Amino acid sequence: MNTGNITLITAIIGAICGILGAALGIINICHQLSRNKLRLKVIPSHAIPVGGIVNSDINFGLEVINLSEFPVTISDVGFLLADKRRATLATVIGNEQPSKLPLRLEPRTSYHKYFNIDNVGFPKNVKFAYASTQCGELITGTSVALKQKIKEANA
Repeated sequence: MNTGNITLITAIIGAICGILGAALGIINICHQLSRNKLRLKVIPSHAIPVGGIVNSDINFGLEVINLSEFPVTISDVGFLLADKRRATLATVIGNEQPSKLPLRLEPRTSYHKYFNIDNVGFPKNVKFAYASTQCGELITGTSVALKQKIKEANA
C-alpha cells in the first residue's frame, strides 16, 4: 500500500470523526438549553370526589405539573380572561394539596387546587387556566373540561 492511499484514508476517517463530533456537540447544546427551560403544564379538569369525601362540594380542579429539571415556585393559579385580566381562586373556597400558595414545586411534582365552580359562578370570558411563578412567568393551559365549562357559561 502506498503512502498516498494511507494519507487519504486517514484524512477521510478524520473528516468523518470531525463531522460526527460537531453533530454530537450541537445535539448536546440543544439538550442543555432545553434542560434550563421552565416547563410547567397547567391542566384544568372535572373533579369527582370518591371515598371519604363523597358528599363534598368539589367539582372542578386545576393541576400544575413541574416538568422542569429544577424547582419552581408557584405563586398563583386561576383563570385568564379574554381581556388579559386574571380571575384568581383566592375567593373560591376549596382544598389545596399539598399546601397553600406560594409553593415550591420540586422537579416532576404537582400541585392541585380543587373547588366548587358552580357556587362562585364561572366567568363568561374565560380563555385559559393559568399558573404564575414567582419569577414572573405566566403559563396557560386548557382542556376539554375547561372548554365545556366555558361553553356552559356562554349558553
